[in-house]
Amino acid sequence: MKTHISFIYNGKDVAIDFRKTPFKPSTTVLNWIRLYEGQKDVKEGCAEGDCGACTVVVAETSGDGKSLRYKAVNSCLLFLPALDGKMLITAAGISPLNHDAEKLHPVQKAIVDSHATQCGFCTPGFVMSLFALYHKIGKHSVDEINNALAGNLCRCTGYDSIRKATLEAMKGKRADHYSSNEKILAAQLKKIQPEDNLLAENHGQLYIRPVSLKELFALRKKYPFSIIVNGSTDVALKQSKHFETLPAVLDISGITDIKYLKTNKTGLEFGSGVCLEDLRLAAEKTFPQMHSLLSVFASRQIRNMATVGGNLGSSSPIGDTLPLLIACDAEIIALSPKGKRTIPSADFITGYRKNALKKDEIIFGVNLPVPAKNELVEFYKVSKRHDMDISTVSGAFRLILKKDGTVDLINLVFGGMADRTKKAEKTMAFLTGKKWNEENVKKAMKILEKEFTPLSDARSGAEFRNSAAANLLMKFHVRTCLCMSSALCMSDLNNPKK
Repeated sequence: MKTHISFIYNGKDVAIDFRKTPFKPSTTVLNWIRLYEGQKDVKEGCAEGDCGACTVVVAETSGDGKSLRYKAVNSCLLFLPALDGKMLITAAGISPLNHDAEKLHPVQKAIVDSHATQCGFCTPGFVMSLFALYHKIGKHSVDEINNALAGNLCRCTGYDSIRKATLEAMKGKRADHYSSNEKILAAQLKKIQPEDNLLAENHGQLYIRPVSLKELFALRKKYPFSIIVNGSTDVALKQSKHFETLPAVLDISGITDIKYLKTNKTGLEFGSGVCLEDLRLAAEKTFPQMHSLLSVFASRQIRNMATVGGNLGSSSPIGDTLPLLIACDAEIIALSPKGKRTIPSADFITGYRKNALKKDEIIFGVNLPVPAKNELVEFYKVSKRHDMDISTVSGAFRLILKKDGTVDLINLVFGGMADRTKKAEKTMAFLTGKKWNEENVKKAMKILEKEFTPLSDARSGAEFRNSAAANLLMKFHVRTCLCMSSALCMSDLNNPKK
């Protein structure tokens, strides 16, 4: 066991021994930078990952160990131990000579030249999102740029000049300090990769970060009262917004065995430790519906931290990824010291914020079948904003028709309509065996409007939710009919971009 972490901060080697710190181990990176390092280039806006003012970049070695991956993240949600073996970069550190206007980083220079700052509070966060994008290989479309900036808000509404600066910075990208010294930096990070479990106890908090599954189960048995963290985008809010004390944290984000991501002939297989942004990118060609879903899930900063296991384990009634998993009959793999077992995704949630995991189990991974050519699959999200907003209602739909146009199989799965993500069983039963036409769909809509008893809350009323769910069913019908009456094939329907 070790009690310290090691990382690189703006080119400086940092070692923190939690036995000697004036702060607890779950201190966020934001608070560490501002309160204990005295640096103010990282701003605190919302403290819940919505505004992007606190955006920093975390770089880590890629699979070959010789190159780096740069990820923009919200430092207000990132616990300090997550930096172990990595490199932390802020706006003050992206250029070694950034005090000299002639030596500004290309991203900074583009911001200046495009007059893309007004009050300046949001600027460091935008700079770091652009810095991460700058280090992403390939050309950058307008859609990708908008996606990269979706997690950064500008109260002065200077978005046009910021987009102009982004396009300017991405033109003819040249090597910067980090890309020029990538092999050297990768070698430095390789030397500080964690090989031992972290067990830090200070200020009334126990923080455990195992590096293997075997050690995870041993530590969990020893500390059964600890809360499991796999990304911290949800748990961190208990601390930053509700001011709760986390007495014991079991952080499993350092376990590589749960970070697998594979594609095969039947579908996608991915571990619970895979971040949602990596899953989004992997699904773009193999499972475009999942790519579409995750493109409107939170922001890139959140997706770079949030994991599959964290999303499923939260057992939220909204479900996020779960409606699509259930619609496609995905399987969730649970792991305990006794071995693995498979749970049908439809049976995973057992109640409000409750799931089917046993006390000694964790989520190991997910097997997600890719839709066959004769299957029609869609996902829709209803929310007040396109980006960075929780679903009011979400719906995932899967349809298989017989040659005569009757429904052979239909899955209608909704989030935000009950205490858990649920199938509309009565509506599905009504449609099965009937012609897939407007008349039957309208009848099904009336059944669907009465099938659930959703809550009325700050986000929406129950009446709207019922109406929205029914309208999503009609939207799915229109979408399928447009496809089938045109020259598009089934596989085209399964691509939301077409």
